[in-house]
Amino acid sequence: MNTLRTRWKALVPAFLLALSLAVPAAAAETQAAAADLQTTADTAAAYAAQYGGAQSLQYALWQDGEIVLTGEAGTFSRSENRLMTGDELYGIGSVSKIYTTVAVMQLVEDGKISLDAPVTRYLKDFTMADQRYKDITVRMLLNHSSGIKGTGLSGAMLFGGASTQAHDTLLEKLSTQTLAADPGAFSVYCNDGFTLAELVVEAVSGMDFMDYVEENILAPLDLDRTFAPGGDFDTADLAPIYRGEDPRALPQDALNAIGAGGIYATASDLAAFGGALTGTELLRETSLDAMAAPEYARGIWPDAGEPDSLAYGLGWDNMEWYPFCQSDIQALVKGGDTLYYHAGLVVLPE
Repeated sequence: MNTLRTRWKALVPAFLLALSLAVPAAAAETQAAAADLQTTADTAAAYAAQYGGAQSLQYALWQDGEIVLTGEAGTFSRSENRLMTGDELYGIGSVSKIYTTVAVMQLVEDGKISLDAPVTRYLKDFTMADQRYKDITVRMLLNHSSGIKGTGLSGAMLFGGASTQAHDTLLEKLSTQTLAADPGAFSVYCNDGFTLAELVVEAVSGMDFMDYVEENILAPLDLDRTFAPGGDFDTADLAPIYRGEDPRALPQDALNAIGAGGIYATASDLAAFGGALTGTELLRETSLDAMAAPEYARGIWPDAGEPDSLAYGLGWDNMEWYPFCQSDIQALVKGGDTLYYHAGLVVLPE
């Protein structure tokens, strides 16, 4: 633990928090609670920055069709006299997996993908040094049960810019690998599965992954502050990151496995995206229900007690998140980390 604490103190993180509620509130109630809610949120953000050691933090709350609360904590820069505006971009890390899942589910709705079809149907060049790979389905990529050993992010986590190496070489790397378990046996977090899902989206749609995301997810929601490494945005808008007490900002933190963890966004854009998953703007109700179903129950799971912090749906880390589950409120949650950015999305569909 001492080693972990020392390492954490050396990494000065930046946090992005987004909460999406589908619960409509009476106008009078909303106005009466607004001041208290803002104070509570600002206090929580300040404590998160103080005790989490973050250089900066940004949050947003979406409710009943609009962003109703935003805020920031910390400072934008150690060298610029610049106030935070709420328009800064943060790496959302593995929260990107929800965008990938939505893309796959849209193609399922279009009849172009079957969740329970083998990945080899869509990726003809996908092969592994383990014949069980033929049994890996698209669903298994999204619920982390493919049996693929994990994360081949060499060439993906970079400082300074975009690279397509991890995307371009994944199939070659997997071709020499064996599986850790029978496909579908149990779920273990697997980034490579979502890069494979990214490749499936590209193969089926005939589009670059981010082009697909922009056309079919971002544009319909008017989200113009969501990007990926190499995208058309000013990198000076990224929340600066630092190592230890060094006043010099590090170069751009770029996670170049886009479908697994490479997207940048503001908290407001992320919360609005989450809000769209409480309605049918992006997906049909049946698809949303499928994403929020207890996929973790398909494999090995302890018989006693509630699921812990990982109770996988499709894409979601947990679809029965504590403490909401104690009040019979479903909370869908996805966390994400890059080298220096940390993000969280919580969606309460009810």
